Amino acid sequence: MIGGRDHPHGRRYGGMGVCLAALLAGLLWLGLPGGVLAHPHAWIDVGIELEADADDRVIALHQTWTIDPTYSRYLYDDAMEQFEGATPEEKLANLAAEILDNLGEYDWYTEVHADDHRVPGQPDGSATLAMEDRQLRFRFRLQLEEAVDPRDRTLRYAVFDPTYFIEILHDGESPPRLELSTGPCRMEIVKPRPDPRIVARALALDFNQTGGADLGHHFAERVTVHCD
Repeated sequence: MIGGRDHPHGRRYGGMGVCLAALLAGLLWLGLPGGVLAHPHAWIDVGIELEADADDRVIALHQTWTIDPTYSRYLYDDAMEQFEGATPEEKLANLAAEILDNLGEYDWYTEVHADDHRVPGQPDGSATLAMEDRQLRFRFRLQLEEAVDPRDRTLRYAVFDPTYFIEILHDGESPPRLELSTGPCRMEIVKPRPDPRIVARALALDFNQTGGADLGHHFAERVTVHCD
């Protein structure tokens, strides 16, 4: 459910954004308040389920991104007008493919570490995009390039837009989970606590400005996996 989380700035948001920044330009013509121009421009509620193999090693992250209602409607309408397909479902499938491709430039907004080692990932198969309860949900599976045993190594991940054009926080009603043969692991979510100067920097950015590739790090939730 969207809107049930405390934003690190003290404001409450929900939802998702995608890395199709060009599409968001259309929002400037909708007469939205000037505050919309400050970063972030869209919001994601993310749900994560870690997948383990028969040896209890983590091999993939199943991700569900729920788009905020305003951007959901904008993306849906744009897909109906601009993308090929005989049905709405086919048009959304084509948009999902473009989003997944564009996210590759940003490592699909996902960082995974085993101890101090970065573990890259690649999507395994295609993404899906569906309108559910007036919000778009974008789903894909990110296959890790190496399997990680969370009992032997400290497994951590974060999902965020490095430019903070989009804010991504975990869905409070769908917390991250990992189930091993011995039972569920404990997922520790560390909330972001950005310096007030960083917050001011983000709020001062207009739509066409970028905060650089490091801004989103300050607003990212970081998850550590604890398995007995």
